[in-house]
Amino acid sequence: MDDHRTPQRDRYGISLILLAFVVLLVPVDNPLLRPLVAGLLGAVLVFAQRTSGARRSVIVVSAALVVVGVLASAVAQVGEDRHATMAYSVIVVVLCLATIATIGAHLVRDPSLDVHIVLGVIVVYLLLGFAFSGAYAFMGAWDGVFFAQTADVQNGVDYFYFSFVTITTTGFGDLTPVTDTGKMLAAFEALIGQVYLVTVVALAVAGVTNRRRAA
Repeated sequence: MDDHRTPQRDRYGISLILLAFVVLLVPVDNPLLRPLVAGLLGAVLVFAQRTSGARRSVIVVSAALVVVGVLASAVAQVGEDRHATMAYSVIVVVLCLATIATIGAHLVRDPSLDVHIVLGVIVVYLLLGFAFSGAYAFMGAWDGVFFAQTADVQNGVDYFYFSFVTITTTGFGDLTPVTDTGKMLAAFEALIGQVYLVTVVALAVAGVTNRRRAA
């Protein structure tokens, strides 16, 4: 009998492809379709948790949060309810952090170091961007405004775009936080993004390279 907690080493690549597909769907402007995108993101996160051998209880709780998140997303989009937006944003952050934790635990306890490790590390990097975008959306709904350039707190594309521009330290400057808390959170994300790339990703790639040379 297969152990449901046995990590599936060949599936981080699938998770990465699915996350890239979600990124392409983020700009969907139809309020009726956005909850489906939210559901797809949640399904990908649960899939990544299962791939990492997460406990059944974690997967069950995550799946329940996905259902609640889809409902909250629907209310936020159709009813333009800021409380629903805050609830969905919190769920996105929690699910992303839980998935990052399960992937991280798998990568740490895995005695081998191969391409699937590098793919898992990249998945974590993307999930950090998703988590920060959820945090920005929550702050925007809480304060009523997040960006100095726009008063639209319902546009999830702006939060998502700003998060990944920040974590990659691209810094176009077309969107900037209006509050000091938002500015500090953005600076923290940029710092994490830089440190993560030059340490975790670099070490994972170097490990794979050295392992192959030794073989």
